[in-house]
Amino acid sequence: MKGLKNKKIAVAMSGGVDSSVVACLLKQEGYDIAGFTMVQYDDEEFGYSPEEGSLAASNDAQKICRQLDIKHIVINVKDQFRRIVLNDFVNQYKRGYTPNPCTLCNPTIKWGAFFDKIQEYGFEYFATGHYVKLVQGQDRPHIYRADNSKDQTYMLWRVRKEQLEKTIFPLYNLDKEQVRKIAGENNLHVAEKKDSQEICFIKDHYLDFVNKIVPAKPGKIKLLSGEVIGEHQGLTAYTIGQRKGLHTKLNVTLYVHSMDITKNILYATADREDLKVASFRINELHFLETDPHLIKKSLVQIRYNSHPVQVRDFILEGKEALVILEEAIESVTPGQSAVFYSEEEELLGGGVIVK
Repeated sequence: MKGLKNKKIAVAMSGGVDSSVVACLLKQEGYDIAGFTMVQYDDEEFGYSPEEGSLAASNDAQKICRQLDIKHIVINVKDQFRRIVLNDFVNQYKRGYTPNPCTLCNPTIKWGAFFDKIQEYGFEYFATGHYVKLVQGQDRPHIYRADNSKDQTYMLWRVRKEQLEKTIFPLYNLDKEQVRKIAGENNLHVAEKKDSQEICFIKDHYLDFVNKIVPAKPGKIKLLSGEVIGEHQGLTAYTIGQRKGLHTKLNVTLYVHSMDITKNILYATADREDLKVASFRINELHFLETDPHLIKKSLVQIRYNSHPVQVRDFILEGKEALVILEEAIESVTPGQSAVFYSEEEELLGGGVIVK
Protein backbone atom coordinates (compact mmCIF):
# COMPACT_ATOMS: atom_id res chain seq x y z
CA MET A 1 0.00 0.00 0.00
CA LYS A 2 3.02 2.24 -0.35
CA GLY A 3 2.38 5.35 -2.40
CA LEU A 4 -1.35 5.48 -1.71
CA LYS A 5 -1.33 8.08 1.05
CA ASN A 6 -2.21 10.81 -1.43
CA LYS A 7 -4.77 8.69 -3.27
CA LYS A 8 -8.50 8.51 -2.66
CA ILE A 9 -9.58 5.00 -1.65
CA ALA A 10 -13.15 3.74 -1.88
CA VAL A 11 -14.07 1.09 0.67
CA ALA A 12 -16.72 -1.36 -0.52
CA MET A 13 -18.95 -1.56 2.55
CA SER A 14 -21.55 -4.31 2.85
CA GLY A 15 -22.53 -3.48 6.41
CA GLY A 16 -20.62 -6.51 7.70
CA VAL A 17 -17.72 -6.72 10.10
CA ASP A 18 -15.01 -7.32 7.48
CA SER A 19 -15.59 -4.23 5.37
CA SER A 20 -16.24 -2.14 8.49
CA VAL A 21 -12.85 -3.10 9.91
CA VAL A 22 -11.21 -2.32 6.55
CA ALA A 23 -12.62 1.22 6.76
CA CYS A 24 -11.61 1.54 10.40
CA LEU A 25 -8.00 0.43 9.77
CA LEU A 26 -7.52 2.64 6.73
CA LYS A 27 -8.96 5.64 8.56
CA GLN A 28 -6.62 5.06 11.51
CA GLU A 29 -3.66 4.84 9.13
CA GLY A 30 -4.49 8.23 7.65
CA TYR A 31 -5.80 7.30 4.21
CA ASP A 32 -8.31 9.47 2.35
CA ILE A 33 -11.31 7.15 2.25
CA ALA A 34 -15.08 7.02 1.83
CA GLY A 35 -17.53 4.16 2.19
CA PHE A 36 -19.53 2.93 -0.80
CA THR A 37 -22.40 0.45 -0.63
CA MET A 38 -23.93 -1.19 -3.67
CA VAL A 39 -27.60 -2.10 -3.85
CA GLN A 40 -28.02 -4.94 -6.31
CA TYR A 41 -31.59 -6.15 -5.75
CA ASP A 42 -34.99 -4.99 -4.51
CA ASP A 43 -35.59 -6.17 -0.94
CA GLU A 44 -39.34 -6.60 -1.20
CA GLU A 45 -39.14 -8.50 -4.49
CA PHE A 46 -36.67 -10.96 -2.96
CA GLY A 47 -38.60 -11.44 0.28
CA TYR A 48 -36.57 -9.27 2.65
CA SER A 49 -38.08 -7.08 5.34
CA PRO A 50 -36.75 -3.55 6.10
CA GLU A 51 -34.75 -5.08 8.98
CA GLU A 52 -32.74 -7.30 6.64
CA GLY A 53 -31.46 -7.41 3.09
CA SER A 54 -29.77 -4.56 1.24
CA LEU A 55 -31.51 -1.74 3.14
CA ALA A 56 -30.36 -3.06 6.50
CA ALA A 57 -26.84 -3.58 5.13
CA SER A 58 -26.75 -0.03 3.82
CA ASN A 59 -27.95 1.33 7.17
CA ASP A 60 -25.24 -0.58 9.04
CA ALA A 61 -22.59 0.73 6.65
CA GLN A 62 -23.89 4.27 7.04
CA LYS A 63 -23.71 4.01 10.83
CA ILE A 64 -20.09 2.85 10.66
CA CYS A 65 -19.20 5.71 8.30
CA ARG A 66 -20.74 8.26 10.65
CA GLN A 67 -18.75 6.80 13.54
CA LEU A 68 -15.54 7.01 11.50
CA ASP A 69 -16.45 10.48 10.20
CA ILE A 70 -16.24 9.54 6.52
CA LYS A 71 -18.67 9.95 3.67
CA HIS A 72 -21.06 7.15 2.79
CA ILE A 73 -22.42 6.83 -0.74
CA VAL A 74 -24.98 4.29 -1.98
CA ILE A 75 -24.82 3.13 -5.60
CA ASN A 76 -27.69 1.37 -7.36
CA VAL A 77 -26.62 -1.49 -9.65
CA LYS A 78 -29.95 -3.34 -9.73
CA ASP A 79 -30.40 -3.23 -13.49
CA GLN A 80 -26.90 -4.49 -14.25
CA PHE A 81 -27.16 -7.18 -11.57
CA ARG A 82 -30.44 -8.50 -12.95
CA ARG A 83 -29.28 -8.43 -16.56
CA ILE A 84 -25.91 -10.10 -15.96
CA VAL A 85 -25.95 -12.16 -12.76
CA LEU A 86 -29.57 -13.10 -12.18
CA ASN A 87 -30.24 -13.98 -15.81
CA ASP A 88 -27.14 -16.16 -15.93
CA PHE A 89 -28.08 -17.83 -12.64
CA VAL A 90 -31.50 -18.83 -13.98
CA ASN A 91 -30.19 -19.88 -17.39
CA GLN A 92 -27.55 -22.12 -15.81
CA TYR A 93 -30.20 -23.98 -13.83
CA LYS A 94 -32.31 -24.36 -16.97
CA ARG A 95 -29.31 -26.13 -18.54
CA GLY A 96 -28.98 -28.46 -15.57
CA TYR A 97 -25.89 -26.70 -14.25
CA THR A 98 -25.11 -25.65 -10.67
CA PRO A 99 -23.91 -22.04 -10.98
CA ASN A 100 -21.68 -19.98 -8.73
CA PRO A 101 -23.04 -16.42 -9.16
CA CYS A 102 -20.39 -14.76 -6.97
CA THR A 103 -17.62 -15.54 -9.46
CA LEU A 104 -19.58 -13.71 -12.18
CA CYS A 105 -20.74 -10.86 -9.95
CA ASN A 106 -17.22 -9.92 -8.83
CA PRO A 107 -15.76 -8.85 -12.20
CA THR A 108 -18.99 -7.57 -13.77
CA ILE A 109 -20.76 -5.88 -10.86
CA LYS A 110 -18.53 -5.30 -7.82
CA TRP A 111 -15.36 -4.51 -9.80
CA GLY A 112 -17.46 -3.61 -12.86
CA ALA A 113 -20.58 -1.46 -12.68
CA PHE A 114 -20.05 -0.60 -9.00
CA PHE A 115 -16.38 0.42 -9.21
CA ASP A 116 -16.97 2.18 -12.54
CA LYS A 117 -19.48 4.43 -10.79
CA ILE A 118 -17.18 4.91 -7.80
CA GLN A 119 -14.46 6.26 -10.06
CA GLU A 120 -16.85 8.99 -11.23
CA TYR A 121 -16.62 10.34 -7.66
CA GLY A 122 -12.87 10.74 -8.03
CA PHE A 123 -11.74 7.61 -6.18
CA GLU A 124 -8.90 5.75 -7.86
CA TYR A 125 -8.51 2.74 -5.59
CA PHE A 126 -10.85 0.09 -4.27
CA ALA A 127 -10.55 -1.65 -0.88
CA THR A 128 -12.61 -4.69 0.07
CA GLY A 129 -12.92 -7.06 3.02
CA HIS A 130 -11.89 -10.18 1.12
CA TYR A 131 -9.38 -12.46 2.79
CA VAL A 132 -6.85 -12.43 -0.04
CA LYS A 133 -3.16 -11.60 -0.36
CA LEU A 134 -2.40 -9.34 -3.34
CA VAL A 135 1.10 -8.41 -4.50
CA GLN A 136 1.43 -5.76 -7.22
CA GLY A 137 4.27 -7.14 -9.32
CA GLN A 138 6.08 -5.38 -12.15
CA ASP A 139 4.48 -7.71 -14.70
CA ARG A 140 0.97 -8.03 -13.24
CA PRO A 141 -0.91 -8.38 -9.94
CA HIS A 142 -0.27 -11.65 -8.13
CA ILE A 143 -3.03 -13.08 -5.90
CA TYR A 144 -2.24 -15.63 -3.20
CA ARG A 145 -4.39 -17.54 -0.75
CA ALA A 146 -4.83 -15.81 2.59
CA ASP A 147 -3.20 -17.48 5.56
CA ASN A 148 -6.48 -18.53 7.17
CA SER A 149 -9.54 -20.69 6.68
CA LYS A 150 -11.54 -17.77 5.22
CA ASP A 151 -9.46 -17.59 2.04
CA GLN A 152 -11.63 -16.17 -0.77
CA THR A 153 -9.36 -16.36 -3.80
CA TYR A 154 -11.63 -19.00 -5.37
CA MET A 155 -14.31 -16.35 -5.89
CA LEU A 156 -11.95 -13.92 -7.62
CA TRP A 157 -10.62 -15.91 -10.57
CA ARG A 158 -12.55 -13.82 -13.09
CA VAL A 159 -11.42 -10.40 -11.80
CA ARG A 160 -9.28 -8.79 -14.46
CA LYS A 161 -5.69 -7.60 -14.25
CA GLU A 162 -6.60 -3.92 -14.68
CA GLN A 163 -9.23 -4.20 -11.94
CA LEU A 164 -6.78 -5.79 -9.51
CA GLU A 165 -4.22 -3.08 -10.19
CA LYS A 166 -6.57 -0.65 -8.45
CA THR A 167 -7.45 -2.96 -5.54
CA ILE A 168 -6.20 -3.44 -1.99
CA PHE A 169 -7.09 -6.19 0.48
CA PRO A 170 -6.15 -4.94 3.98
CA LEU A 171 -7.34 -8.10 5.80
CA TYR A 172 -4.97 -10.53 4.06
CA ASN A 173 -2.91 -11.19 7.20
CA LEU A 174 -5.82 -11.38 9.67
CA ASP A 175 -8.30 -14.11 10.53
CA LYS A 176 -11.96 -13.69 11.40
CA GLU A 177 -11.38 -13.81 15.15
CA GLN A 178 -8.81 -11.02 14.90
CA VAL A 179 -11.13 -8.94 12.72
CA ARG A 180 -13.97 -9.27 15.23
CA LYS A 181 -11.57 -8.34 18.04
CA ILE A 182 -10.51 -5.16 16.20
CA ALA A 183 -14.18 -4.31 15.62
CA GLY A 184 -14.93 -4.77 19.31
CA GLU A 185 -11.95 -2.71 20.44
CA ASN A 186 -13.15 0.13 18.23
CA ASN A 187 -16.78 -0.17 19.39
CA LEU A 188 -18.10 -1.01 15.93
CA HIS A 189 -21.67 -2.21 16.39
CA VAL A 190 -21.22 -4.96 13.78
CA ALA A 191 -18.47 -6.72 15.75
CA GLU A 192 -20.61 -9.82 16.33
CA LYS A 193 -22.80 -9.57 13.26
CA LYS A 194 -23.26 -12.93 11.54
CA ASP A 195 -21.55 -13.57 8.23
CA SER A 196 -23.70 -13.12 5.14
CA GLN A 197 -25.12 -16.17 3.40
CA GLU A 198 -23.39 -17.75 0.44
CA ILE A 199 -25.71 -16.28 -2.22
CA CYS A 200 -26.57 -12.71 -1.22
CA PHE A 201 -29.85 -12.36 -3.13
CA ILE A 202 -31.43 -15.58 -1.86
CA LYS A 203 -33.00 -15.26 1.55
CA ASP A 204 -33.98 -18.85 2.26
CA HIS A 205 -33.32 -22.00 0.26
CA TYR A 206 -32.06 -21.50 -3.29
CA LEU A 207 -34.65 -23.98 -4.57
CA ASP A 208 -37.55 -21.78 -3.46
CA PHE A 209 -36.05 -18.96 -5.52
CA VAL A 210 -35.27 -21.07 -8.58
CA ASN A 211 -38.67 -22.77 -8.66
CA LYS A 212 -40.43 -19.42 -8.85
CA ILE A 213 -38.64 -18.79 -12.14
CA VAL A 214 -38.08 -22.32 -13.42
CA PRO A 215 -41.13 -24.40 -12.36
CA ALA A 216 -40.25 -27.87 -11.12
CA LYS A 217 -41.01 -30.63 -13.60
CA PRO A 218 -41.00 -34.15 -12.07
CA GLY A 219 -39.42 -36.95 -14.05
CA LYS A 220 -37.84 -40.39 -13.88
CA ILE A 221 -34.89 -41.49 -11.77
CA LYS A 222 -32.90 -44.23 -13.48
CA LEU A 223 -29.89 -46.32 -12.64
CA LEU A 224 -27.02 -46.21 -15.14
CA SER A 225 -28.34 -49.51 -16.47
CA GLY A 226 -31.54 -47.73 -17.53
CA GLU A 227 -33.79 -49.26 -14.86
CA VAL A 228 -36.44 -46.84 -13.58
CA ILE A 229 -36.31 -46.71 -9.77
CA GLY A 230 -38.27 -43.62 -8.82
CA GLU A 231 -39.34 -40.08 -9.61
CA HIS A 232 -37.41 -36.84 -9.06
CA GLN A 233 -39.07 -33.56 -8.13
CA GLY A 234 -37.48 -31.43 -10.84
CA LEU A 235 -33.85 -31.46 -11.95
CA THR A 236 -33.14 -28.01 -10.48
CA ALA A 237 -33.35 -29.62 -7.03
CA TYR A 238 -30.24 -31.74 -7.61
CA THR A 239 -26.52 -31.45 -8.19
CA ILE A 240 -23.86 -34.00 -9.10
CA GLY A 241 -22.90 -36.17 -6.13
CA GLN A 242 -25.99 -35.24 -4.10
CA ARG A 243 -27.20 -37.95 -1.73
CA LYS A 244 -30.26 -36.43 -0.08
CA GLY A 245 -33.66 -36.15 -1.71
CA LEU A 246 -33.51 -39.28 -3.87
CA HIS A 247 -36.72 -41.16 -3.11
CA THR A 248 -36.66 -44.51 -4.86
CA LYS A 249 -37.83 -48.11 -4.43
CA LEU A 250 -34.30 -49.18 -3.53
CA ASN A 251 -33.26 -49.42 0.12
CA VAL A 252 -29.68 -48.27 -0.52
CA THR A 253 -27.79 -44.98 -0.45
CA LEU A 254 -27.82 -43.41 -3.91
CA TYR A 255 -25.96 -40.48 -5.45
CA VAL A 256 -26.81 -38.20 -8.35
CA HIS A 257 -24.57 -39.27 -11.21
CA SER A 258 -25.79 -37.09 -14.08
CA MET A 259 -28.85 -35.45 -15.59
CA ASP A 260 -30.37 -35.49 -19.05
CA ILE A 261 -32.10 -32.12 -19.39
CA THR A 262 -33.66 -32.90 -22.77
CA LYS A 263 -35.36 -36.06 -21.53
CA ASN A 264 -35.80 -34.82 -17.93
CA ILE A 265 -34.08 -37.91 -16.49
CA LEU A 266 -31.92 -38.09 -13.39
CA TYR A 267 -29.34 -40.88 -13.34
CA ALA A 268 -28.31 -42.28 -9.96
CA THR A 269 -25.74 -44.74 -8.72
CA ALA A 270 -25.04 -46.60 -5.49
CA ASP A 271 -21.33 -46.83 -6.27
CA ARG A 272 -19.36 -43.67 -5.47
CA GLU A 273 -16.65 -44.85 -7.83
CA ASP A 274 -19.08 -44.04 -10.66
CA LEU A 275 -18.90 -40.38 -9.61
CA LYS A 276 -15.18 -40.14 -10.27
CA VAL A 277 -13.70 -38.63 -13.41
CA ALA A 278 -10.07 -38.08 -14.40
CA SER A 279 -10.76 -35.27 -16.88
CA PHE A 280 -13.30 -32.55 -17.64
CA ARG A 281 -13.82 -29.55 -19.87
CA ILE A 282 -14.06 -25.87 -19.01
CA ASN A 283 -15.06 -22.75 -20.92
CA GLU A 284 -15.24 -18.98 -20.19
CA LEU A 285 -11.49 -19.15 -19.56
CA HIS A 286 -9.72 -16.33 -17.73
CA PHE A 287 -6.10 -16.55 -16.63
CA LEU A 288 -3.83 -14.00 -14.99
CA GLU A 289 -0.96 -16.39 -15.65
CA THR A 290 -0.57 -17.08 -19.36
CA ASP A 291 2.38 -19.48 -19.27
CA PRO A 292 0.85 -22.85 -20.27
CA HIS A 293 3.68 -24.76 -18.60
CA LEU A 294 2.77 -23.32 -15.20
CA ILE A 295 -0.89 -24.15 -15.71
CA LYS A 296 -0.02 -27.73 -16.67
CA LYS A 297 1.86 -28.09 -13.37
CA SER A 298 -0.89 -26.46 -11.31
CA LEU A 299 -3.46 -27.60 -8.77
CA VAL A 300 -7.16 -27.22 -9.54
CA GLN A 301 -10.04 -26.68 -7.13
CA ILE A 302 -13.52 -27.62 -8.39
CA ARG A 303 -15.69 -26.26 -5.56
CA TYR A 304 -15.36 -23.47 -3.01
CA ASN A 305 -14.80 -25.86 -0.10
CA SER A 306 -13.01 -28.67 -1.94
CA HIS A 307 -9.31 -29.51 -1.74
CA PRO A 308 -7.20 -28.72 -4.82
CA VAL A 309 -5.90 -31.67 -6.84
CA GLN A 310 -2.92 -32.06 -9.15
CA VAL A 311 -3.30 -31.34 -12.86
CA ARG A 312 -1.57 -33.72 -15.25
CA ASP A 313 -2.27 -31.79 -18.45
CA PHE A 314 -4.12 -28.72 -19.66
CA ILE A 315 -5.03 -28.74 -23.35
CA LEU A 316 -6.48 -25.65 -25.04
CA GLU A 317 -9.15 -26.44 -27.62
CA GLY A 318 -10.40 -23.16 -29.07
CA LYS A 319 -12.43 -21.35 -26.42
CA GLU A 320 -12.47 -24.42 -24.18
CA ALA A 321 -9.83 -26.45 -22.39
CA LEU A 322 -9.51 -30.09 -21.44
CA VAL A 323 -8.25 -30.58 -17.88
CA ILE A 324 -6.62 -33.95 -17.20
CA LEU A 325 -5.99 -34.89 -13.56
CA GLU A 326 -3.36 -37.05 -11.94
CA GLU A 327 -6.08 -38.93 -10.07
CA ALA A 328 -9.83 -39.26 -10.61
CA ILE A 329 -12.06 -37.22 -8.29
CA GLU A 330 -15.75 -37.18 -7.38
CA SER A 331 -18.54 -34.81 -8.23
CA VAL A 332 -17.10 -32.62 -10.97
CA THR A 333 -20.16 -30.43 -11.51
CA PRO A 334 -21.10 -28.41 -14.61
CA GLY A 335 -21.59 -24.75 -13.73
CA GLN A 336 -19.08 -24.73 -10.89
CA SER A 337 -15.72 -23.00 -11.25
CA ALA A 338 -12.47 -24.84 -11.80
CA VAL A 339 -9.83 -22.57 -10.26
CA PHE A 340 -6.11 -23.12 -10.76
CA TYR A 341 -3.31 -22.47 -8.27
CA SER A 342 0.46 -22.78 -8.32
CA GLU A 343 2.32 -24.83 -5.74
CA GLU A 344 3.04 -21.51 -4.02
CA GLU A 345 -0.76 -21.02 -3.70
CA GLU A 346 -0.93 -18.25 -6.27
CA LEU A 347 -4.23 -17.91 -8.12
CA LEU A 348 -3.53 -18.49 -11.81
CA GLY A 349 -7.03 -18.32 -13.28
CA GLY A 350 -9.97 -20.54 -14.00
CA GLY A 351 -12.95 -21.53 -16.08
CA VAL A 352 -16.50 -22.85 -15.80
CA ILE A 353 -16.93 -26.61 -15.83
CA VAL A 354 -19.11 -27.73 -18.73
CA LYS A 355 -18.74 -31.54 -18.65
